Amino acid sequence: MNRAAIKEDAKSILNAHFSFFFLLFLPIFIIEVLIGWFGYGVFERPMVLTVWTNLNSLLSLLLLLLAAGIAFVCIDAMRQKLEYEQPLQKSFTIFINGDYFLGTLLIDILMWIFIFLWSLLLFIPGMIKSLAYSQAIYIYRDAIDRGERIGFLEAITQSRELMDGHKWELFVMQLSFLGWALLVVVTAGIAGIWVLPYSTLSFANYYNELVIQQNAEIAAKAKNITSNPSDSEKTD
Repeated sequence: MNRAAIKEDAKSILNAHFSFFFLLFLPIFIIEVLIGWFGYGVFERPMVLTVWTNLNSLLSLLLLLLAAGIAFVCIDAMRQKLEYEQPLQKSFTIFINGDYFLGTLLIDILMWIFIFLWSLLLFIPGMIKSLAYSQAIYIYRDAIDRGERIGFLEAITQSRELMDGHKWELFVMQLSFLGWALLVVVTAGIAGIWVLPYSTLSFANYYNELVIQQNAEIAAKAKNITSNPSDSEKTD
């Protein structure tokens, strides 16, 4: 898979609609600032540590859910199915659709449990499984949009199958953003205004390309079966 082309397509869409994506990601930026602001100097005030821990957990969960919903929007953008309007409303996509919300929450919980258990063996197996399960919520969302009902475990299984032979490829793509992550740190988070949408669109495009490739392989196999019937079919 052409990693450079995937990222270039994402960059082109971001640059063409930057104001939309800035507002789309604005709730995430605000929550990240709040997490940093509330946590500043907290360990110097033990009395508020418990309150901060609970608040941080709540904000982190909210951040995770918002990020998933925004990734859904980015997938639509890469598929040219997105209307570039009402970005703030689209930021809360995950909460507008109950199936999206429940599926994302429970799949993330299951993934965390499985990855944690694999990590008890060694760090590497846990990392490999995190790559294998990485597309589960997107697969679940696509199934919901098609009107299909799949189980949470089935979505994880399909992700593992989709990522067969692609885990190293995804890992390398993740490494390709380390320089951008460093830029975000150096600029005290300011560069994240552009880098976060860029990376999210890139990984959304990566998922989209995986699905296209999988569908092409299925179609090719079906065509091969049709053009080369089994011996029993020939004798019939």
